[in-house]
Amino acid sequence: MGFSDHFLNDYGILQTLNRLTKPVDSSYADRIWRDALAAIRPRLDAHTYEMWVRPIQCVGLDDERCLQLRAPNRFLKEWFETHYLGLVLEQIETDTGVAHRADVAVDERPPPPVEPSSPAASPAETLDPPKTTATPDPAPRPAPPASTPAPSPRPRPPIPTKPQGLSPRYHFDSFIRGASNELAASAALAVADHPGQRFNPLFLYGGVGLGKTHLLHAVGHALHEQQPDLRIVYLSAERFMNEFVSAVRHNQFDEFRAKYREQADCLLIDDIQFIAGRDRTMDEFFHVFNALYEAGKQIMVTADRVPASMQGMEERLTSRLNWGLVADIKPPDLETRIAILRQRAERDQIDIPNDVTFRLAERVQTNVRELEGALLRLATFASLRNVPITPAFLDEVLQHAAPPQRAAMTVESVQKAVANHFAVRIADLKGQRRHRGISRPRMIAMYLSRELTGASFPEIGLRFGGKDHSTVINACRRVQSLQADDPELRTAIVQLRDQLVGAHAMQ
Repeated sequence: MGFSDHFLNDYGILQTLNRLTKPVDSSYADRIWRDALAAIRPRLDAHTYEMWVRPIQCVGLDDERCLQLRAPNRFLKEWFETHYLGLVLEQIETDTGVAHRADVAVDERPPPPVEPSSPAASPAETLDPPKTTATPDPAPRPAPPASTPAPSPRPRPPIPTKPQGLSPRYHFDSFIRGASNELAASAALAVADHPGQRFNPLFLYGGVGLGKTHLLHAVGHALHEQQPDLRIVYLSAERFMNEFVSAVRHNQFDEFRAKYREQADCLLIDDIQFIAGRDRTMDEFFHVFNALYEAGKQIMVTADRVPASMQGMEERLTSRLNWGLVADIKPPDLETRIAILRQRAERDQIDIPNDVTFRLAERVQTNVRELEGALLRLATFASLRNVPITPAFLDEVLQHAAPPQRAAMTVESVQKAVANHFAVRIADLKGQRRHRGISRPRMIAMYLSRELTGASFPEIGLRFGGKDHSTVINACRRVQSLQADDPELRTAIVQLRDQLVGAHAMQ
């Protein structure tokens, strides 16, 4: 090897050492980072920018055109890399004419308090985004993180004396059971007796004021009374979303994950439909669900509709909500409404005659909440005027109340009509016997239930002894195809349909 070869070899080594030891070009990195953020900021809504882009800080640029970025936590790092890093790098290439790379690291040190560049955004993803100024104002850039000792394991928090957020009014003994809520109430009792073993998850759905929240609280109270050491977590879906957003903002994601994935023995969530369309919240709830389910922990959820009808809900989450039992709660029938009024009147010491109770139950049919509100209104006016509650007084006080509405046709009413028509028992329609004298009426009952009540296939299957939804679908298809070639079957269906529609119209 000649002198020139030695010289070139030493020069190459020197150049490599220079690249490795060259100081970070912080001024250039700062400028292109600020310019890129200023350019992409108008393309993102203010809430997204403040939460997922602004916390990422640029601390320098190496000789290989690789930006050195820092994220306050692992979750934010992964989300930024997946959703926004490409957008930023594309903008930097547009601004400089040179392609750059980026290396995102997690800053393990507690971050210094940072004043937001705009008025604080609401933690809920559903609220309006905060106002922003035209000039970007990224947060101050801390120095590259120094090595820190591994954090000690978090101590398990003390067992609470009672679950937080549960109303003392909502227990099983104060819940009036009837045909409209029998399945949901029975399932809730089973969950309270065998958490994590039967009906996990339990999904209750129905309209406003029908008792979903009552059963959710009742399960929480019963579990705590039977097993005081259970860690029962109750909250609304909106609160779950707000806590998640707050945890990401304040670099407390590990604490959030521990609370819901590791420390909860039973998770009770109300109104889960509110997270539909909130991608980041749905993603986190998906992982919470998986962690609890795999650990055998009980999950109970309520909503105002079935999972498949929640627009914006991820398919993978909808599938998991259907893993257990899906039970509905319908508006209460007349007998149940009367029992609810009597219980409430006894509890609140309201003197109301039986004929007025009956008249009020006939008048208010929508939901339990409005029914109890009407009773309270009557009692309040009667007390102010110092008069007894009479039918005439009821008509005067509730004269602007909505007129009675006809209750929706139920699967139970269809089952009863079909059983009477074919002289079979309702228990046979719900059973497993495949004799033609039973199987054909069962198929007809399923077909008419689907046609006249609008119930979903899974719901009809549950009403027929817990049969799979595919069984209901096949029954409906078979009845539809047989009508063309079986005049006797077609006549029976027409008679039953006319009978059910006519009886319902007279209610």
